[in-house]
Amino acid sequence: MSGLVLELLRHGETEAGPCFLGRTDAALSEHGWQQMSTALAGRSPLDYERIYSSPLQRCATFARHWAGAERLQLDERLSEYDFGDWDGMTAATLHARDPEALARFWSDPWRHPPPRGERLADFFARLESLIERLQRQHRQAVLLICHGGVIRALHTLLNALPPAAMFSYPVEHASLHRLRDRRR
Repeated sequence: MSGLVLELLRHGETEAGPCFLGRTDAALSEHGWQQMSTALAGRSPLDYERIYSSPLQRCATFARHWAGAERLQLDERLSEYDFGDWDGMTAATLHARDPEALARFWSDPWRHPPPRGERLADFFARLESLIERLQRQHRQAVLLICHGGVIRALHTLLNALPPAAMFSYPVEHASLHRLRDRRR
């Protein structure tokens, strides 16, 4: 990945509030929009060879506004982890409904995904596919506007860490992360 630098921007706060927000297509709150604008203050779309965004509106709406259509490409692989039946629910609600399922997920998410949720192996595989494409097509900085789970998983993959390490990597709303492939 010589020369290629990935900068990843997590979306800001959404109108859905704090919950397992995977494929639910929640909009940014006004505060979330401001968070993202602040995170990219002093930067220009021209600073990047290309800008990619998740197609979910909490990323794509801001990305279209900031980057413009000619510099932006939406990529489904940047969509957040799919929490299945848990999507849009809070941990407190899930704990009240099925504490054993939530405990199994927290203790071993690789083997115990949420009901009708995405397997972590599939989540990692789609992100690995994205990394391979970016490595083939780009040699300079690329901006990815995406989600907390995506950033955590990419950090884990690019640093050759065990999958469980993704849960200890902090990713605040509208935080900007710079990653390089450390596996080689």
